[in-house]
Amino acid sequence: MAGNKTRDGIRLAEIIRVATQAGAGIREGTKHPYMLIYNGLRPCPVATSTHAERMVAPWLAQATGKSKQEAYQAIKHGCW
Repeated sequence: MAGNKTRDGIRLAEIIRVATQAGAGIREGTKHPYMLIYNGLRPCPVATSTHAERMVAPWLAQATGKSKQEAYQAIKHGCW
């Protein structure tokens, strides 16, 4: 997990860390290695083919009530 990165160069481990800090659940997916889950939201797939800024940041923003830019910065830095 440590060496895998998304299309925009974000490590999967950092996405998982930030999502966990935000209170999201993590489960294994069938087509993607990880699925982020949060009550009331559709699951968000995370894989090396994922573009974190376009897919994960908006999902995290909706889950946390923060802006998309705040969520993306948290993902880039690996913590809230």
